Amino acid sequence: MAEEVGPVGTVTPSRVAHNTLLNFLGLAVPLALAFFVLPVAAQQLGPARFGLLGLAWAVTEYLILFDLGLGRAIVRFVADALQQRREQLDEIVSVATASQLLAGAIGGTAFALGAPAFVNSVFKTSPELSAEAIAMFRVVGFSLPAVLLLSSLRGVLEGAQRFDLSNAIKMLSSAASVTIPAIGAARGASLPAIMWMVLVSRVIVCALYAGAIHRALPTLRWQAPRRWSRLKELLSYSGWVAVSSGVSPLLVYFDRFVLGSLVGIAAVGFYTAPYEGVTRLLLIPVSLVVSLLPALSALHARRDRERIGEILGSSMRTLIIVMAAPLAVVFVLAPELLRVWMGDAYADQASVALRILAVGVFANSLAHAPFVTLYAIGRPDLPAKFHLLELIVHVPVTIFLVSRFGMAGAATAWTSRVVFDLCLLVVAAARSTELPIATILGGRAARSTAVVAMLIGFLLLATTVFDWSPLTALMLSAAIVSGFFVISWSWVFLPVERQAIGRALISLRTLVMFSR
Repeated sequence: MAEEVGPVGTVTPSRVAHNTLLNFLGLAVPLALAFFVLPVAAQQLGPARFGLLGLAWAVTEYLILFDLGLGRAIVRFVADALQQRREQLDEIVSVATASQLLAGAIGGTAFALGAPAFVNSVFKTSPELSAEAIAMFRVVGFSLPAVLLLSSLRGVLEGAQRFDLSNAIKMLSSAASVTIPAIGAARGASLPAIMWMVLVSRVIVCALYAGAIHRALPTLRWQAPRRWSRLKELLSYSGWVAVSSGVSPLLVYFDRFVLGSLVGIAAVGFYTAPYEGVTRLLLIPVSLVVSLLPALSALHARRDRERIGEILGSSMRTLIIVMAAPLAVVFVLAPELLRVWMGDAYADQASVALRILAVGVFANSLAHAPFVTLYAIGRPDLPAKFHLLELIVHVPVTIFLVSRFGMAGAATAWTSRVVFDLCLLVVAAARSTELPIATILGGRAARSTAVVAMLIGFLLLATTVFDWSPLTALMLSAAIVSGFFVISWSWVFLPVERQAIGRALISLRTLVMFSR
């Protein structure tokens, strides 16, 4: 018999660690698949048509803003309803999903009607591809209701903390999104035909999500929305989420626009590769955030401030240790890594920028925990206001630093902004939860700082002070990182955290064995 989400006592470090692992796999597996599949589509379609397909993906991601933040709001409100307002669950889910479908229909229709102007005016597509591009973007518009419905249905499962079901379906959906274009291109299908096939796959995935929701929440009853006043409550929360979602791309990509304008397009190329490479490590904190939102929302609904502090502190300690190791290696070995990955030119031009970005990624990874805490306790307005403030500061600072220091200035501007963001979020989370800042930062600050400092110090000693051969330096670095994890395991982590991590690793081994 299907089981609904259990009581708040099930929100434990072990469960959060297990869900984080599932979320990481849900993001990493499709990304790895895309690495092998996308070159097939690119080769079969050619640069121009593959570029149009890439634009279709990018436009779809941007059109998700039509959900007005309801996707994340559903997670929080479902988690809250399962703890103290279960009789309102049917209404919350029905109103939210109906709103998503309506918003998708309106936004998708508008985009489909504007597709000719979009193709011919914004991108100035060549005449021989214009008709195909217009037809493709119209399908993108028609797909928006399904895309937003997917977000809603996945939010229901995540709010119920059924990440096993959610990520299994999400991996299937993501895999279909990258493999269908490759298969279609190999068979000579047109771009509109490929997008129609992707749309059909999304409709099928929606049906799978609906079936999974019935399994996870068998008492949930779908109904026609009756109290649309519930939408006002949802939008009061999701509106601030939408503000953050709208401002974030400007904060993330403004340095590249300024770099291209003031220094040149070549500088953007040298800067983009290390940026995209090192920020891929943010998959780890993103995976944690997805599992923390429903867990902390459930605890907040029960007013269990002590357990919120335990879960948050445990998450921050884990992030510090897990993120410090790879980012310390990137910081110390930046020139060597770039030389092996991208060649001598990138090593000469972008090593300094990569080192600065590594510091920023570490700060940004730690900011995810207090960020999601504010969302979980019903204060999404604070991150949105912080983003608006950061935008005002970030624009002139970026222009000044890029004009003076080029790529290093762009990296410094981005890193300074995320460090500032971390400070704002930590203080806001501490005040809003009435928890000490030391708890928000994970506790055991002296021990965490000491082991991270030792890690960086020994890596620098092993790679720069002594004239080791590259192979010897690599082996020493691996030994130092291994020692760092051993010390952290016994000296930084609490016994309950060691148990949680151990159980998550056992779950991973079970998944790997099952997949075979």
